This record gives sequence, structure tokens and C-alpha cells, in this order.
Amino acid sequence: MNIDEQLPVLEYPQPGLDIIKELTSPRLIKSHLPYRFLPSDLHSGESKIIYMARNPKDLVVSYYQFHRSLRTMSYRGTFQEFCRRFMNDKLGYGSWFEHVQEFWQHHMDSNVLFLKYEDMHKDLATMVEQLARFLGIAYDKAQLESMVEHCHQLIDQCCNADALSVGRAC
Repeated sequence: MNIDEQLPVLEYPQPGLDIIKELTSPRLIKSHLPYRFLPSDLHSGESKIIYMARNPKDLVVSYYQFHRSLRTMSYRGTFQEFCRRFMNDKLGYGSWFEHVQEFWQHHMDSNVLFLKYEDMHKDLATMVEQLARFLGIAYDKAQLESMVEHCHQLIDQCCNADALSVGRAC
């Protein structure tokens, strides 16, 4: 399976919606949608939502590199122009500030786990523990250490991959 089949994107019609209907629970579904646009059954608390926020200064650099790397978007303006567009909500998915705020308003909901990307890099073990508790997964110390080591290996593989564009920070 490719990544889009393993982790379908809710707002993508292909292969997302078709694959999501075929997957059995529990399943993972990715989305960039604001909280208000998520299916209403996600708001009810039956499903769990893991929200990963990222510092806007880091995000805008990554987002700029992403836009420049895609053939379809092919952004060729300067980084300063891109930052202005970001600050003025002139990029896809709307305002980063509103997006994060909507999920933050629900960070105390029992079915929402609000995480910060930078915290994952500071203390991956704590992040894995939070995820396991939130998802109701029992683990022992050896399993936690093994999972954290596996995650670090994946991060190293991704950061050292030849496919990564120059200037992308891990």
C-alpha cells in the first residue's frame, strides 16, 4: 500500500474517500481541515482527534519549500512575499492562526489531543507516552523505549533521504 492508502486524507476525493470507506476500525485518517469542517461525528467524542500544531515561524519555512517543490503550485515568488501571503491568509487552507485557535478551543475535550510539533523533537518519549495514554494502549518501559528508538530511526532515514529538497529542516 502507498502512504495515501495507509493514511488516507479526508479531504482528498481520490484515493481518500474510497479507501476510508473500506478501512475497518480502528483506522487512521489524516486531514488539514479546520475543526468546523470535520465530520460532525468527530465532534461527538466517539472518535479521537490528534492535532499537531507547529510554530508558525518553522511552518512558514516548510510551507514555502513545499509550495516551491510542487509542480501544481509552483510558487516562484520570494520568501518575503510568501510570508506576507501567509500572514494575510492568502494561502491554501485559510488562516493558520484561526486553524490552531479552533482546535485549541477543544484541547480539553476528552477526544482531542493537542500536541506541538516542536515538543516531539524536544522529548519524543513523552510524546509517545501521551499518545499511548490517549489511545488507551498499554505498554511497558521496554516497549516504550523500543518505539522511541524506532521513531528516531525513521526520522534519521527521512532526514537523510536523497528525495528531500535542499533547505528542508528535520
